[in-house]
Amino acid sequence: MVSEISPLEMNVSDNKLTLKNAPVGKQVVIYTIIGNKVRQIEIKSSNEEHELKLPRAIYIFKLEGVVKKFVIK
Repeated sequence: MVSEISPLEMNVSDNKLTLKNAPVGKQVVIYTIIGNKVRQIEIKSSNEEHELKLPRAIYIFKLEGVVKKFVIK
């Protein structure tokens, strides 16, 4: 029996980061669009939410080889 691995889902809405199927023990690293590191969040559960409280800007989120760009409005 082969078990399917669900893909990582990473979304930002209303200044909240939502993770689904995230690798526990790893870290999401958040950078400004020019490459300055602004935050690092340790993942404690495969499905979780984090209040970001970031100013309006464009950010790059990196987690285990997945890189996404989000706009905080």
